[in-house]
Amino acid sequence: MKRLTRWALAGLLLALPAAATVVIAQNYEQLAQTSPLVVRATVGQVQAAWNEGHTTIETFSELQVSAVLKGKVAPGATLMVRSPGGIVGNVGARVSGSPKFTPGEDTLLFLEPAADAPNVWLVAGLSLGKVTFAKNAFGELRAMRDLRGIAFYDRSPGAPKYQTVDRPEDLGMPEDFLARIRKAVAR
Repeated sequence: MKRLTRWALAGLLLALPAAATVVIAQNYEQLAQTSPLVVRATVGQVQAAWNEGHTTIETFSELQVSAVLKGKVAPGATLMVRSPGGIVGNVGARVSGSPKFTPGEDTLLFLEPAADAPNVWLVAGLSLGKVTFAKNAFGELRAMRDLRGIAFYDRSPGAPKYQTVDRPEDLGMPEDFLARIRKAVAR
């Protein structure tokens, strides 16, 4: 009986997908329509800290807004974005699919207000709601999204499906991508 239990447990562990956080699949048009704030911003200071109850680590990123595609903030405003996970001293907490921020990074964010903290924002759908504008290997500025650590749950008709992404996604030229988002916001 013990041998059967071990084999069943081993089979279950092998059948599980790689570590990923599951989010509802949304295209950019849906994200633009459901997010109360869509901004292009430059990342400033990034700092991880323990939460108030000292039960988990969160990372806070200061963002300087350069353009507002949707919402009630002005260009030049400073926003505080909270993401799960981070490193404090020699202790780290990793959350698959959590957006990562780097000082100086040029990014487009789909944001929603944190329910538990005033003037703090969350990235909609974790890294699903973060696009970075960066140069590729050829020196071209591109809109990129890194969805590693995310599994999408597709609710479309038919059997539910899960999909994972294992590499960064090139979304094209920033001007074209931003035009697509502006069009979706205008609807």
